[in-house]
Amino acid sequence: MRVIIQERFYDILKDTVQRSGHEVVKDKQVADIYIGFADKNLNKTNYPNLQYIQLMSAGFDGLDIDRLKADGITVMNARGIYSEAIAEYIVGHVLNVLKNIPIYQERQRDKIWDKDVTIEGLKGKKVFYLGTGSIAQETLKRMSAFGTINYGFNSDGRLIDGFEKCYPLKNYRSYIKDADIIIASLPSNDATIHLLSGEEFKLMKDNAIFINVGRGTLINERTLKDNIDHLRALILDVFETEPLSKDSFLWECDNVIITPHISAFDIKSDENRKQLVENNLKLIKKGGTVVNKVI
Repeated sequence: MRVIIQERFYDILKDTVQRSGHEVVKDKQVADIYIGFADKNLNKTNYPNLQYIQLMSAGFDGLDIDRLKADGITVMNARGIYSEAIAEYIVGHVLNVLKNIPIYQERQRDKIWDKDVTIEGLKGKKVFYLGTGSIAQETLKRMSAFGTINYGFNSDGRLIDGFEKCYPLKNYRSYIKDADIIIASLPSNDATIHLLSGEEFKLMKDNAIFINVGRGTLINERTLKDNIDHLRALILDVFETEPLSKDSFLWECDNVIITPHISAFDIKSDENRKQLVENNLKLIKKGGTVVNKVI
């Protein structure tokens, strides 16, 4: 089959596609398979021969799923291939905050020897996971090793192995005041867009840590001002609009940690992408069942 690769992944995946027995093309009019991030223009009108979409993201909210389903186009996502990197990002940032490492770095620059800094551990901390998918599960494995108590929130409250309990996401407000650490890895859909606003953050306990590595649309950012001062840290890797505007008040908040949507990436990311693409392209060639099928 003829495969078109989004430009940002072209150099990474070209050889992998060819090794899998498919032809790399740059003309969307002849492409049978698209590889890249979700794009609202992915449909039979713009790609008349399109049969498969291999996303390089776990999220597929940028696609017109109903239209693609009607056109008989198979969609595969990249669920799971970034989860380990994101889990390590989460644990690293939490430990950085609890151990007050930035304070020691500041004092090192000023040549100040001072042991009077509060240091906390993870043991016994109540960790709430908004979303219990592969990111949460990989994070849970690592957090549990430190002795955390872990609670999950998902669409229907179904219990996932490793969690103490799981609750329906719609009920999270009843419990959120008890959380020491809240980790959000939710997709963007009608149930999650602006699920959190200043009102919900006000419910969180003093010195709680909140982390969002899912979708920026989860939080109504404009409502956060004056409602997050009591938090130990608000760690944000995703935002409603990216790049985050230089005018955003979030840049100026001492307890906000901003990273530019990089939690999923480490030096293994490209190898993980190659492996997923190669596996699915070989399965397509053989007529097998593809991995991570969305529709």
